[in-house]
Amino acid sequence: MKATLYHDGCKICSEVGQDIVNLIGLTNLDITHVGLHPEKEEEAKLKGVKVFPALVLSNGNVLHFNVLEHEGNIECLL
Repeated sequence: MKATLYHDGCKICSEVGQDIVNLIGLTNLDITHVGLHPEKEEEAKLKGVKVFPALVLSNGNVLHFNVLEHEGNIECLL
């Protein structure tokens, strides 16, 4: 099972996403752009995502990235 990166498409999320791809490889990662696919917002919440960007590991753990320049609150997406 792959890890899933949830992001909102902003520049900071894109930079974090590229770092994650470089770290674990694209073949080990599903990338979900919640800004383009708003139906995935509820899925992200149910998995424990609180802010973007967030990486949901295959074991269910959620890694949130502390990015000061990014509001990233899931409530302010749409």
